[in-house]
Amino acid sequence: MARYVKRGSSWQYEISYKDADGKFKKMRKSGFKKKSDAKIEAVEMELELNKGYNPERKNMLLSDYFEEWMALYKKDAVSNVTYRRYEDTLSNIKKYMALVSLSDLTRDVYQKYLNEFAQTHAPATTKRFHTHLRAALLSALDNKIILNDITRNPVIKGSNVTKSKEEKYLNYQDFKKLIQACVSRLDVRYTSPYLIIIGGATGARFAELLGLTWDDIDLDELTIDINKSWKLKEGFAPTKNESSIRIIDIDSKTAEILRKLKSDQQEFFSKLRVENKYNLVFYNAANGAITSNAVNKTLKKIQESLDIYPPITFHGLRHTHASILLYEGIDIISVSERLGHKDVSITQQVYSHVLDELKKKTKPKLARSINKIYN
Repeated sequence: MARYVKRGSSWQYEISYKDADGKFKKMRKSGFKKKSDAKIEAVEMELELNKGYNPERKNMLLSDYFEEWMALYKKDAVSNVTYRRYEDTLSNIKKYMALVSLSDLTRDVYQKYLNEFAQTHAPATTKRFHTHLRAALLSALDNKIILNDITRNPVIKGSNVTKSKEEKYLNYQDFKKLIQACVSRLDVRYTSPYLIIIGGATGARFAELLGLTWDDIDLDELTIDINKSWKLKEGFAPTKNESSIRIIDIDSKTAEILRKLKSDQQEFFSKLRVENKYNLVFYNAANGAITSNAVNKTLKKIQESLDIYPPITFHGLRHTHASILLYEGIDIISVSERLGHKDVSITQQVYSHVLDELKKKTKPKLARSINKIYN
């Protein structure tokens, strides 16, 4: 039972309860204008305590709870790249919410900190920050450390201007110029032009291409088997998800480039006595597996020489590949499978700008098709 005490002009309630170790503890809260108000909240709190509410942990710093949560639920359950994103979120919590405890958080307080974060970050970055925080705080809610979902339906803002969707991929003519320029630069001593060509021709992710071995490429059947990836300093690693494991069909010209690379590479490595221990397709004689930074530098340099602006990154080749296929009328399910998306809805979301444009183009065709019924 709660005990009520009047202190000056306000009321305080005091509740005795047992903690997880069976020890008696007391919870107090004051500032109520009326005794009835104190009673209402005390009854609600007693109900929550009976349902498992854990008030001892409510004064934990948000940063401490988030670090504990991500180590428990995310470590070894997500890729290293994804886990580093959670570590980035932890760093931002320590920067923007350093002294905030779980008990400090209300919906208004949470929105206030999101707004502050958004002042120096893009909307997409702010949304990811919120998504990570929400996952952790919902876990705290499930564990009765907090009593309310203070992360529900926030307003996501952002101040930095992100690249438009059109800037993330090349139009057909610029893409064609880029690929032709890379073909003219092919030299077994340099890996980047080969990676750019195959990235553009397949839409595969950078890490997936780095993880390719010559056993994964069937130059007779014209296929590439994506079954693993490569992480620098770590070696072979799983693909991003299970749906990323796939067979990609390639055209004869791409196969011809790969066939010549294989032959030239074997001869070149033999001459220099270079050991390609894992039989990697994209292996540099001097440095081994190439970094994304090195490839992006080469990619940027070639685009500048061709007056392609704004330049795209290597990941933009994936967007370019998918966009061209969609513009060419390839169905979205085939494109989604080729990209290794987990679900076709992801493809629809990422390429909504292309699909919206295609819808406008097909409207007259749809009308003509229906009109034929009346003839």
